[in-house]
Amino acid sequence: MERVWVVSSRLGDDMASISPKEVFAGEPVNLYAVVETTLHGRRRFFGPVDRMRLGESGTEVVEVEAWSTWWNALEILWFKVEPVYGFDNENFKSDFDPGDIRYNETFMLAWGFRDQHAADTMPTGDDFPRVDVGTMRFKAQAVVRDVRDRVLDEAASPGLEGVHATMIAEQPHRVTVRASGDALGIIQGYAGLPYVPVNNDLLASAHPAGRFIGGTILDFWIATQRALGATDMQFFGWGELGEWGTTVVEEMFLAEDGIYYYTYDPVRPVTFDEVQVGDLLSIEDHVGVLYQDRSPGGGGDGVLNKWDRLLGGYFEPLRDMPVEEAFHSGITVYRLAVQVDLGADVAR
Repeated sequence: MERVWVVSSRLGDDMASISPKEVFAGEPVNLYAVVETTLHGRRRFFGPVDRMRLGESGTEVVEVEAWSTWWNALEILWFKVEPVYGFDNENFKSDFDPGDIRYNETFMLAWGFRDQHAADTMPTGDDFPRVDVGTMRFKAQAVVRDVRDRVLDEAASPGLEGVHATMIAEQPHRVTVRASGDALGIIQGYAGLPYVPVNNDLLASAHPAGRFIGGTILDFWIATQRALGATDMQFFGWGELGEWGTTVVEEMFLAEDGIYYYTYDPVRPVTFDEVQVGDLLSIEDHVGVLYQDRSPGGGGDGVLNKWDRLLGGYFEPLRDMPVEEAFHSGITVYRLAVQVDLGADVAR
């Protein structure tokens, strides 16, 4: 055996592919392990699918044979390739190399040793929220043993060493599950990635947020805008929010009654006549995305209060949280100049 390819497909796909799979919540994705070898001078593939595509649409399609036509005994060991820490570059080094964002492999013993499995993107580490959306990478290792349990041959697909590779064939297979196709749904596909402050002078193509490796909440929001077509938008830091966007509320604070008020007009509450879902709340380098208007009873009340929800995390991975957990005073609200249809009803 020369290597293992992890491929995936969802309902309606014409065939499995090595390309990263990006789907919406509720769309099941199946993972398959395909072994590549050379027999009698010819490249051959064995696995649980009839054929597979070695890239995006239009790339090479190869025929896949049943494993039983060559060897009978095969074990497939599955691994999740996931971040080591929920917060990397914790010292905020300005010269931090994104290639140093740390990943690890977690053996999925409960998956058994079959050559296919449903893709489960739930993180295993305690640093990450347990949600049904987000990004996960997968590795498969094929092992052939004899009757005495001795290893006769083994091979694997790329694992943690391939997270930062630029070629798809050298990367662990990625599956990203989004809540929906609008901005608030797309950004949730970055759940499960570490919070990592990096130098935003990087080219967009090299930025770890755009490559689903890590970033800040602001980075993930910018990557979301780019995914929706704002390709001219470059990655930038919180200090440039006023340049890329519009200041909606110069400064506000959370009062004892649970409502946010204008700092320079402390009897005037901030309402959803001024702010809107998708606006960015910022206390310097801490940025969150306003997600949902809520009230103590659960429904929206049109006033920005502590029960409203945001997508953020205080130097931690993306999660859905009450506004009051992260923002109390000295808060500025921005709206990015490039706007899309946010679809405020997509909260999950």
